[in-house]
Amino acid sequence: MKINKKNPQHWLILLLFTINTAFALLFRKFFKSQRNKYIVLYGHKLNGNLKALYDEALEEGFQFYFLTMDPAYYVELKKQNIKVLFGLKLNDMLKVGQASLVISDHGLHSLILLLKNTDIQFVDVWHGIPFKGFDSDDFIVQHQYTETWVASEYLKQLYINKFGFNESKVKALGYARTDVLVNKDCDIKALKKRIGIPEQNLHKKIILFAPTWVQDNAQRNIYPFQQSEAFFINLLEEVCQQTDSICLLRKHLNTPLQDKIQSDYVFDCSYASYPDAESMLLISDVLVCDWSSIAFDYLLLQRPTIFLDVPAPFSKGLSLDETYRFGHIVSDAGTLAKALMQFLNQPQSYYEHYAEKAANIEAKVYQQYADGKVAKRSLKRIEELLNF
Repeated sequence: MKINKKNPQHWLILLLFTINTAFALLFRKFFKSQRNKYIVLYGHKLNGNLKALYDEALEEGFQFYFLTMDPAYYVELKKQNIKVLFGLKLNDMLKVGQASLVISDHGLHSLILLLKNTDIQFVDVWHGIPFKGFDSDDFIVQHQYTETWVASEYLKQLYINKFGFNESKVKALGYARTDVLVNKDCDIKALKKRIGIPEQNLHKKIILFAPTWVQDNAQRNIYPFQQSEAFFINLLEEVCQQTDSICLLRKHLNTPLQDKIQSDYVFDCSYASYPDAESMLLISDVLVCDWSSIAFDYLLLQRPTIFLDVPAPFSKGLSLDETYRFGHIVSDAGTLAKALMQFLNQPQSYYEHYAEKAANIEAKVYQQYADGKVAKRSLKRIEELLNF
């Protein structure tokens, strides 16, 4: 659950979560014999690396539970028969207090009480390879974890040298979320239906527009080149009409939701409603983004990627600089429209110019770790940590 600091209800939820976590801490201290070798997953949503680990754990017989303090999301996951724990239910939090391992991909909120005051092991799997500039101050909590799992040895060195991590705590296992992008063992038509694409549009090519949020620039517009939402949506509609395509607009988790876009060609697929980014990547023919880390996931699909030439909204600069923008870069709306039409109609023209650079960036960022076996490798590491 993403806490909205301006929402009093969210503060109440966080307070109740904190109280229940405190009881879980006391319960663990006084009932040591109750401890179990199950694993708690914690993040805003059950998606990305957490979802990949959960799905693999079901097949292998591990006891994985996803923890949420979001009442509506808890009900939603229960309907899906997900093994979910609710942070506002005391009995569920007592169960969390008896866990052996917590795996998170963002922060911890009130679970920091368990990190600081118990011997529960904590592992961070994060949620994306960053353009965004980080330093050690951004990972004060994660520095206290048992381990941090990263996408490659190259990223491991970034974590050590730039983010201040202890070398012994950083493990290059790969990102479990990449397995489905490498293996592609899914029904594309079913994925399209699941995110609400109408039957009559299932045959169409798909543009994915995934801008990052305002980040450290409160004046930033997620629509590029100083254009309004109406102008940019109209541009995308014109491209879609000329290329027999549709566009999925995926707003970042931190982008406020406004009125839903009403269009026959542009579909609002914001994170809040569609947290499964991998499904959108798999069905898309072209990605348009600015400085979003989603580009590095899409890199593994080796499909046309268009980067918007807009200022990076990061006050601390870049962790991975602009040389990692492996695809076609556009600097105005007209050039964007032209590039989209070219790469949708003639994708080979993209590969002729950018395939080699993209392959070199992929080899550098992922090395041998995007092999479709990251989730299995991660479960093996869990067995070692917990002495299964």
